[in-house]
Amino acid sequence: MASGDLKDVDKSTVITVTAGASAIAIGDVVHFKQSDGLWYTVTTGDLGKFGVALDATAGSGTIRVCIWGEVEVKATAAAIAKGAYVIPGTTGFVVDAGTLDATSILGKLVGTAMTAFTSGGQGILWVGLVG
Repeated sequence: MASGDLKDVDKSTVITVTAGASAIAIGDVVHFKQSDGLWYTVTTGDLGKFGVALDATAGSGTIRVCIWGEVEVKATAAAIAKGAYVIPGTTGFVVDAGTLDATSILGKLVGTAMTAFTSGGQGILWVGLVG
């Protein structure tokens, strides 16, 4: 399987959105930016609403984004255990959320790892499953 592949189309929620000015690749984790109503590739510390890009764009294009469901994504250079919560990592990737703290984690949870991720590897994320 490849990044951006949906695992069960019938159990996924996909919306069509407008991307911001930056490039987005298929399988990138993206987030909605309230200030302009556009979607951007995540970087460390970004806040959600999150999703996974199912299309690519060089910027300012229309793309499909999975906001609920199982989809394949990439992890940063650290392993993620099956069942762990994930947050935005480096550009377009996810990282283990680590120890949860109500004051520092709010708005940062992307979803739940449905498979184990090797360091820098791919796995299945249930985007939107955070509680």
